[in-house]
This record gives sequence, structure tokens and C-alpha cells, in this order.
Amino acid sequence: MALLENLASYTDLASLAVRIAVGVLMIVHGLPKLAGPARPQMRGMMKQLGIPAGLFDLVGLLEFLGGLFLLLGLLTRIVSILFILEMIGTTLLYIAKIGKMVPPPEMLTQMVQASRSFMRGYMAGVGGWELDTVLLAAAIVTLVLGGGAFSIDALIGL
Repeated sequence: MALLENLASYTDLASLAVRIAVGVLMIVHGLPKLAGPARPQMRGMMKQLGIPAGLFDLVGLLEFLGGLFLLLGLLTRIVSILFILEMIGTTLLYIAKIGKMVPPPEMLTQMVQASRSFMRGYMAGVGGWELDTVLLAAAIVTLVLGGGAFSIDALIGL
């Protein structure tokens, strides 16, 4: 049981692992919103849901830059709070609207094909809100743990 007792000493590594995973996922999800070939279809779908284009762009910027900041361990807790708010919002949006909306098959096909070619298979395609809840939990973990020893936050004393 000594191994289990020593796990608490690995919080810096745990923070690094979660930061890398969430950071990469957010960058991968943010980049197509900013510059991907599926951007017009995504913006159109969000418009149908009543999401203003400016908010869509802001979310893309948050995901891309916030993901980069998490990778670096820069402003980890602030970025985590923003991701928590985003994931609560996307989960509620999915439950309230997206789950009831069935986009035309050709729109889904175009979005998935464009995302796949742009991100070389990293995007899973159109899914449910399970990823949002996992990212919500991971953002809570990064909020609690902070950047850890292997972060810019540690270097600048945050």
C-alpha cells in the first residue's frame, strides 16, 4: 500500500498530464472554428441554434489560445474557469437544442469530411455531450491543481 500512499506526491505530474490532454483537445477543437474548411458550415449550424457569429468566433479563440495556455501552464486557473463556463454552456446547449436538431445529412457529411481532412483524423465527428462533460471535469481538475511545478505559472509565482 506504500504505492497508494505516495500517489499524493505526484500531483505536479497529474496536473501536467491533464493540462496536456485538455490543451491538445481544445486546440484541435478551436482551430477549425477559426480557420478550418468546415468553418462556414459550423457557423451556419450555430446560427440556426441562435448563436451569434461573434460568440462562435470568441469560443474558437478561447479554445485555441486557452488550449495553448494550458499546454504552457500559463494562467492555468483563469483558463480553467473559462473552460468550465464554456463546457457548462455547451452541455446545456446540446441538451436544450442540438439534441433535438437533426442537421441535414449532407451538412453533417460536409462538416465531418472537411474536419477530417483538415485535422487529419483527430476530430471524432459529430457526437453527444459526453466529451463536454469529460472536459468539464478535467477543467475542474486543472482549476484545483493549478499549473503545477512544470508550468510557466510556477516560474512566475501564480
